Amino acid sequence: MTNNKEKLNSMTDKELSDMWKAEIEKSLTEVQELRDKLKPVSFESPLWEEYRGAYGDIREDVAFLFCPKDLIPEMGKIIRLDFEDKDDERINFDNLCENLSHQLSFYDATYLAMPYLVLLLEKKIKEQNFHWQMMIILQAGMILSTDIPEYNQPKEADIPKEILESYKMSKDILREKTKEFIEQHLDQIKEEKKGDLLYFATALLAIFGDPGAAFGLAIGVWEQTPVCCTECDYYDDDMEDGFYNEELMKEKIQPAESVIGKWDGKSFDDTYVWFSNFVHQLGIEDEWKIPYYYGTYTCPECGKKDILIEMMKNSNI
Repeated sequence: MTNNKEKLNSMTDKELSDMWKAEIEKSLTEVQELRDKLKPVSFESPLWEEYRGAYGDIREDVAFLFCPKDLIPEMGKIIRLDFEDKDDERINFDNLCENLSHQLSFYDATYLAMPYLVLLLEKKIKEQNFHWQMMIILQAGMILSTDIPEYNQPKEADIPKEILESYKMSKDILREKTKEFIEQHLDQIKEEKKGDLLYFATALLAIFGDPGAAFGLAIGVWEQTPVCCTECDYYDDDMEDGFYNEELMKEKIQPAESVIGKWDGKSFDDTYVWFSNFVHQLGIEDEWKIPYYYGTYTCPECGKKDILIEMMKNSNI
């Protein structure tokens, strides 16, 4: 790898550009069937300048996802407080994900990038690389947690039809590939760090159709529970601290009945059922909070009863 890095330093800009384009295209042909199906925006398209991430144009970040590892140029970290020693391939991936989820905001570049993230996942599936598959699924889910319909549907009206179709298809394919990943690798998943598993489970909420719930859990770090009544818009200041004040939570929330053992391991239609059981299987210590998130809160202002997680979503709109 060192020799290749030295070789890169000796090449002209045009030689580098031509070489990278050729290698990236060669890599993408390995997933050509799915590429033809998704029809992602080409790297030559001017749309990359229009659909931007938190730090601007993400075209190079996306393209280098498919560059051979030893030919990726030296990358600088966007996340300055990340002190973990990482290679340039991982830094490039992290930079892209930060570009698409900075401060848990939604960025238009997501419409262009998500099909490529699914292509990268397909590539790592072919390589049988478990850790990269899990990392892509986790990060893609966290990015999708920012795609909340109440916020983004007005934007979608202005998105070209072919871009929107590719994006929506990428979410559908991601969902199916995530199901397969869980079925095939559950035992390996359980061995990952508990902190990573908490965010992996949260990301799955977005992938399987409830980005608002994923957003609420992520932004509140599974502790804070801001509540806004879905009927009268009353905002309960006392609930902001959430699980930092366990006694208050137990006083204000009627927890949902336990559904542990009632999931078939395949259906993701009932969020409370699959999410409770999946988190339980992973051995995540915060699992006791889930019946409260899906329990009943009564508005002290108008008496409206609703599911806590739904009122949390309302507070984020």
